[in-house]
Amino acid sequence: MMVVRRWYLFVSATIGLQGFTWSFIWLLYGVFVTSGQLIETTALQLAALIVCLPLWLGHWWWAERLADRYPDERASGIRQLYLYGHLTAFLLPLIGSVTDLLSVLLRLLVNRPPADPMAQFWYGTIASCTLGVLFTYHGLVARNDARLVFLPDASAFLRRLYLFVAAGVGLIVYAGGAVGLIQVLGASSVSSLSRLVDASVGTIVGLGVWVGHWMLLQQLFVGADEIEQQSVLRRVYLYLVIVIASMVAVTNATIILTSLFRQALGLPVFGQLIDGLAPVIVATLIALYHGHILQTDATLVSEAPRQAGIRRVAWYLVAAVGQLAMVAGLGGLLSVLIRSLAGAGVVSDLREPLAWFSAMIIVGIVVWGWCWRRVQQMAALGGEIGLLERSSLTRRIYLFGFLFVASLTILIALMYILFRLISIALGQTFAGDLVADLAQAIAYSLIAGGVLATHSLALRTDNRLREAAERARQAQKRAVIFAEEALAQQIMTALQQQFPELKLAIARQEPGTDDVQQLATADMIVGAWRPSDDLSQLTRSPAYKLLVPLADQNWMWIGVEPATETDISRQLVQAVRQFLAGEPLRPQRGLSAGVVLGGVIAVLLIILLLSGTLIFLFSLFVF
Repeated sequence: MMVVRRWYLFVSATIGLQGFTWSFIWLLYGVFVTSGQLIETTALQLAALIVCLPLWLGHWWWAERLADRYPDERASGIRQLYLYGHLTAFLLPLIGSVTDLLSVLLRLLVNRPPADPMAQFWYGTIASCTLGVLFTYHGLVARNDARLVFLPDASAFLRRLYLFVAAGVGLIVYAGGAVGLIQVLGASSVSSLSRLVDASVGTIVGLGVWVGHWMLLQQLFVGADEIEQQSVLRRVYLYLVIVIASMVAVTNATIILTSLFRQALGLPVFGQLIDGLAPVIVATLIALYHGHILQTDATLVSEAPRQAGIRRVAWYLVAAVGQLAMVAGLGGLLSVLIRSLAGAGVVSDLREPLAWFSAMIIVGIVVWGWCWRRVQQMAALGGEIGLLERSSLTRRIYLFGFLFVASLTILIALMYILFRLISIALGQTFAGDLVADLAQAIAYSLIAGGVLATHSLALRTDNRLREAAERARQAQKRAVIFAEEALAQQIMTALQQQFPELKLAIARQEPGTDDVQQLATADMIVGAWRPSDDLSQLTRSPAYKLLVPLADQNWMWIGVEPATETDISRQLVQAVRQFLAGEPLRPQRGLSAGVVLGGVIAVLLIILLLSGTLIFLFSLFVF
């Protein structure tokens, strides 16, 4: 009932507020700019204003009365969605209107007016004042709510999401203005004052929006609020900014290097150096600052598992982009060299791709080498941190993804080489240069072989370190087997085969045998038990108990399938492996018919997909 009432109140208030806001803005704009000449438009805006203003005020007054009476209403997620949603809806056009207002004022000051200065001035003034008042009011209400009541996780997330979105928008506006400002100031020719004014206004407005919201985020983070400090959204924002800024810097660095190579090869160069250098400077500074924030955060709070996952995705994503650029550049450069040696093209026609591919190689090597060195350092760490890095899903996807592509490339290259040789042996005439044709396929296979060797070595190193860590962990643990004599021997044999370093012993369970000390010093007790067994010694032991329940006289276990001695040993081996790895214990079950059928269908789909991919890529080797 309360949820339905909240949705009704805030949806109705939203319709009224947005209708009132924009009808009021365009009504005043029409009065001051067109002098009310558009009668129908003026009448429509006035009618909307008369209807929407009471609609908003009535429902908002009702919502405020409920919030004053019931604290849950003030802390509800629907109310916070209304507040922060309107803050976002007002902020975006407010940035544009303030930018228009400052731009027209500065342009008039330097005698560089826009096409319609009065229209731009009045719109900027009316929209800035109206949106500014409403934005400030809703901001004060949101801050008052956070002060009066404790915001639950959903409401705190909405506040955090708004702050990061607003900071991101401000950062984008600031970066665009800063790039334009550097380009104007660094241009060798006389630049337009209008362009200088627009770039300066964008820089100032964007910087104000970004700094204002970023300072609020920093205050929340250093305020000893554990929820804010462990926020995944903060890491997503920081790494997303770093990744985007890095991509911008890398792309423009590639363009700059290409221009330099074009100039060295005697090709015409379009544009000025500062046009590509300005984005590199701004993006690099932004990436360095947010990287510094990440380092500062790490000194204040430890990294949560989900935050570590975001970090890995960012690093491996940039590494993948760098490696793709490097491999594509190498492949393209080899193609150019082979074509030039074979006389397949005029040298002047090859200078353009030569410039681009050379730039891609340099930038790709720098980016991939830097990121790869970083992730390898993390993977080479000892202890739990290194183990998590080496066994992370992101690293596995990155390594096996490139292994798959490299293997597929080698397969296609070998198929093409054999295809050409067999077709010639059967009497088919080849019109092109056979040496150049085969050399290109060989070159691609060599590049893929290098990728295959690099990632295979990384995987072997990961496996070696993981096995060493597992053996060390096994050597530190002591397990006692609690079961009947024959079953205990079988369990012990299975555990010794899978965990050779694990210290094992058998609790005899015989009258007069003192197993108290043995069980008390164990790290885990594994085995099978019946309700008729004496469990007094087990209950006194502080060790973890990994036991399979067995049926007994008048005792039947519901939901547990009957198990043979071999099944019990296999389940216990699986449980011990999960226990040593720190994973939750899950039983090992056989594959159902549905799973088998789904696997067969998936294999068939993969075969069809690979067949189409092979046919497409195979055709790329043909000149």
